[in-house]
Amino acid sequence: MGVDQFGGDREPQPAAAGPARGLERLEQVLAGRRRNAGTGIGHLDDGDRALAAAGVTFEEVTSQSPKTTPSHMTMLTSLYPSVHGVEMWEDGKPGPVLAPQVVTLAEVLKNAGYATAAFTGGANVDRSRGFDQGFDVYKESAQLPRATRWIGHHAWRPFFVFFHTFAVHDPYLPSSEMIARFAPEYRGPILDAVNRLRGNRARDWWDAHKIFWASVDGARPDDVRFVERLYDAGIRTMDETLLAPLLAAVDGLRRPTLVVFTADHGEAFHEHGVFLHDDLYRETVHVPLVLRLPGRLPAGRRVRGSAGVIDVMPTILDLVGVPGPAAMQGQSLAGRIDGPPPDDATTISEYSQPNRPYFRVQRGPLAFVSDGSREALFDDGADPAEQHDVAAARPEAVAAAREIAARWHDASLRVARRFAPVGSVTPDPETVRQLKALGYVD
Repeated sequence: MGVDQFGGDREPQPAAAGPARGLERLEQVLAGRRRNAGTGIGHLDDGDRALAAAGVTFEEVTSQSPKTTPSHMTMLTSLYPSVHGVEMWEDGKPGPVLAPQVVTLAEVLKNAGYATAAFTGGANVDRSRGFDQGFDVYKESAQLPRATRWIGHHAWRPFFVFFHTFAVHDPYLPSSEMIARFAPEYRGPILDAVNRLRGNRARDWWDAHKIFWASVDGARPDDVRFVERLYDAGIRTMDETLLAPLLAAVDGLRRPTLVVFTADHGEAFHEHGVFLHDDLYRETVHVPLVLRLPGRLPAGRRVRGSAGVIDVMPTILDLVGVPGPAAMQGQSLAGRIDGPPPDDATTISEYSQPNRPYFRVQRGPLAFVSDGSREALFDDGADPAEQHDVAAARPEAVAAAREIAARWHDASLRVARRFAPVGSVTPDPETVRQLKALGYVD
């Protein structure tokens, strides 16, 4: 794998004639939830439905990590987490910083003549970790008003906007009106906890987190369903308060704009005995990916075949005609829109933890999950909830997945030697406050 366009002096590229574009990243939106949030309990709102109906939906996309920081960096560099090396801050300790020789999506577009801006929730996508590399503007908090104002001021030229939000994050505390729409029948301790916490928004996140989850009994199906409905209600709230006005600002432009909608990870609801996102099962790594470009991409098209968030950067660059770095590990998905899915399309997800090799190989409907000495194989076509391990019945598939993982590991190790993080940084007091507000620091 070549590295010609990484490192050294990089010459600016001529401004591209392609459309403006925006990458909208929403924290922890499960792909199945985004697609089915209204099933049986109402209807998807107009903004959500319009985005999918007017764009191309990739149905089988996985994140390369179940964690916020490494997954975002993979999205913006097209490098696997073990290659770029930027992992989560742990308990406020120093965390690695992206190597400057890695060329990000924002840098490529900036060198091609685009104005670049990011509007994020900060915390685990803090600029100090290298997320600001290539952005003219990198702002945290108040994302919607800042983004819409910036778009309006830059409508006359090619631009790239990265929009990120933590709007759908635990504890799930939607309004009473949303709860009435999504779960009017539930009466129990979780609702009592939600009402109490919603009435005291100033409460420390960690306390709120503990109170919320202490009210949940994973052994009670009614509790699990209600937590799912709270999450769905949070997505609907995000749709109405963020997605709809952001798309309205984009649609007010006088030229076609590529919109990319995706997420860094999904969310578990006790399918494998846990909540949140701390494993590599389908519910945790399956994410949405919608591309909308009026007049160029077919409206309402659905595309099958394994893909990953690592493919977002090369896909965007392909669609707008801007060459990307040779070391990108993802592939453009643009060619799949009008053609059949490749038979050998494979994605890898990994979860870097000390002394715990944990990875997932997805090839077609088969998903191989290896957690140390424990291995499992699932047929997602017949068993999308991944409840039935078929490894014993498919030894050839297990062997093939192991071989794919070994080749990927060796290739990534070679690339990682060239792009190892340079030093580390400790979160500043404001970032520590943000991390505490989201529960990542005690």
